[in-house]
Amino acid sequence: MNLLKCTSMTAGLVLSLAAVTPVNAQTGYEPWAEIEATSVMIGVGGQSGDGRLILPNLGTNCIYPFKVAGFGAGIQVAISKLAASGPVKNLTRLEDFSGEYAVTQGEGTVLAGGGAISMKNKANNVAVDLTSRTQGLGLGVSAQGMTVNMPVPAANAPRVYVLEFGYNKDWLNAENRRKLDQLLSTWKCRFVSLKVVGYSDTVGKEDDNLQLSVKRATAVRDYLIGAGVYPPRLKPAAAGERNIPVPTQQGVRLRANRVVVVTIE
Repeated sequence: MNLLKCTSMTAGLVLSLAAVTPVNAQTGYEPWAEIEATSVMIGVGGQSGDGRLILPNLGTNCIYPFKVAGFGAGIQVAISKLAASGPVKNLTRLEDFSGEYAVTQGEGTVLAGGGAISMKNKANNVAVDLTSRTQGLGLGVSAQGMTVNMPVPAANAPRVYVLEFGYNKDWLNAENRRKLDQLLSTWKCRFVSLKVVGYSDTVGKEDDNLQLSVKRATAVRDYLIGAGVYPPRLKPAAAGERNIPVPTQQGVRLRANRVVVVTIE
């Protein structure tokens, strides 16, 4: 067998081993990382690649792109793509995901045809368990570990939103929906809770006003859930005519008290 023919057969074998296969899949609502490096070369490894941080524990479509260096280093065969994915643990702030990660265990471990590796951020307790999705290959990282760079834009937005309602009304008008959309654009995919409290003015019976404030808070909660906010993040409450924003005597009809206040916590 001549050298050219042998090389051709070897390349075919490598490509078959490098087929991307879903080894493990995301389940539940845990944070999840997916990383992919391309053009991994002999003896060099995937020194850089792209990734996605997926946060279903915050809401639908809460995905942050990031860059990674040192991923796939040390792979000793030529492949076109190296991919891995796995859960992210102890993440409570977006800013804590970036940084240098050191191997805590794995890489030599074979799991369902691929490599597995556990890594921890050197600056905090954030950890990621990656499983290779490239069949037959381990993962590998550089001697310095893996470096993740995920810039997080500043959250320059209000932390309190006041939604006013018409007299004896509990539905969201266009202005209220606009305010909630502004809230969602900044806070939907952040590690915050949303406190939703409904109020009423002092016209009418106290029990009726309490029920009206419940309906108003429910309308806001349902809108946010419909927009994809993970429900456990919402803390709905109803105050009725108690502790109203503008204290008045009984029987005073005031729009400033017919509100739902959403506070970012």
